Amino acid sequence: MARRSTGTAIVLGMGLGLLFSGGAPEQTSFVGGAAAVSGGRRMQMRALTKKVEDTEQVKGLESPLKIYMKALVDAAAKKGESVPVTKDIMKVRKFYEMIRNDQLEVTQKYQDLINGQASVDMTDVGRAAEISSLMGMESTVLPGFFRFLAKKRRFNGLSMIADFYMEELYKEQNIVPVRVTSAQSLTDEQRESIKNKMKKITGAADIKLVTSVNADLLGGFKIEYNFLDADNIRGPQEALDYSLKTVLQKAAV
Repeated sequence: MARRSTGTAIVLGMGLGLLFSGGAPEQTSFVGGAAAVSGGRRMQMRALTKKVEDTEQVKGLESPLKIYMKALVDAAAKKGESVPVTKDIMKVRKFYEMIRNDQLEVTQKYQDLINGQASVDMTDVGRAAEISSLMGMESTVLPGFFRFLAKKRRFNGLSMIADFYMEELYKEQNIVPVRVTSAQSLTDEQRESIKNKMKKITGAADIKLVTSVNADLLGGFKIEYNFLDADNIRGPQEALDYSLKTVLQKAAV
């Protein structure tokens, strides 16, 4: 067991050496398959946002997504609730994800509320208040924002606004999520080294590093980044593969 661990550590060190020396890894750009499927909805949102932004440049207008997001950001800042609002937005995104994946015990009730079919007597404002109560908001701003959207007949766009909010937050703070899968656990020093290198590669101010262990890699590691969903770290569009498994596969061809 000790010999296997030592060998894996050597290969991991070789992978880090290649990363810092600029050695050529197996580089991947995801344009189809599971990554594209998992990010399909967000790709549609990005395409819609891009189309609206192109129109803005011509007409000098702001998209509804930006307008509502800025209204929420400004209200949170004025109340001193920027952090609680961000946490609540994460709850909103998780809520909608659970709805889509049928992960709630009372899914039909939630779906009816989301789709405006809970009761013919329930107004959009009532629906917004009920959903806010079910989610358990930490801030006072977001329940008010729910009511605001409901009055504007825009409550059905809440999920898209939440997605856009988090995407813009990462852009504004210039944070790039990076996922590293290695054959064995990374040391703190190795984690910092990878973060510093990925800052240079991506131009990010900070790296949100998520790590996992997969012994099937045999040695070394794999880096994934440029995610379609930065907050949930899903749909990587680029990868750098320094794993021993890939090296051996390439050598066998």
